[in-house]
Amino acid sequence: MDASDNDILLEKSDGIATITLNRPHRLNALTPRMWREQLPQMWQEAENDPAVRAIVFTGAGERAFCSGADVQALSTLAQSDQRNAPRDQVLLISARHNKVSKPVITAVNGMCAGGGLMFVADSDIAIAAEHATFLNPAVSIGQLAFVAPTTWSRWVPFPALMRMTLMGSRERLDARRALELGIVTEVVAGAALAARAREIAGMIASNSPAAVRANKRILWESLERSLTDAHKFAEQIGAEFRGHPDSVEGPKAFIEKRAPKWKD
Repeated sequence: MDASDNDILLEKSDGIATITLNRPHRLNALTPRMWREQLPQMWQEAENDPAVRAIVFTGAGERAFCSGADVQALSTLAQSDQRNAPRDQVLLISARHNKVSKPVITAVNGMCAGGGLMFVADSDIAIAAEHATFLNPAVSIGQLAFVAPTTWSRWVPFPALMRMTLMGSRERLDARRALELGIVTEVVAGAALAARAREIAGMIASNSPAAVRANKRILWESLERSLTDAHKFAEQIGAEFRGHPDSVEGPKAFIEKRAPKWKD
């Protein structure tokens, strides 16, 4: 087995899939094989497994969650001129890129930089260890890192986002500042991070999977619509969902004071 086969790990238990970037010796930096082959495969395996109801995404070790693209790989790509590379080879990295409908909880266990920011921006819930830091060093090494900032522009204060983007490696946010800006939703002790991520995933997994997916779709797509169109879209999805068995089972189970038996 090639050592690179272990660069990303996928574990499943109790309805939760955990995807772990596993290159702690390289600060969990991404190689071309990871973003072109392994990550899409991992996301699709978790998405297509009916037993999986929630996904936790994290990095191995305590120093870094993900430092972005491996700089050595970037140098090789630049020399081979990737300007004409097909788009589907470039952006198949995060859950949103791979059209994952299941809820994704990202646990940031250390430094999060460059391309690593995409995993946070594109997750449904992001939490961080107290020692986590966030930076976008792209401009400091002559690169563009536009995906995460473009997504965050929908809710992160624009002045802070612009400052972070333009200052590059000279602007590093600590976990508390990331919480203030809405980049993450919770900060916990490093030793408690993995357990808290699974706890959140477990609480989500106990809900109606169909309702969770529908609500996730409504909220993400609302970011791309006007408020009026977003309301119309939500009403359309709501009308479709009223025919789902879970919409009957949920209230019935509540009245009967028992655990619901969800359809899927």
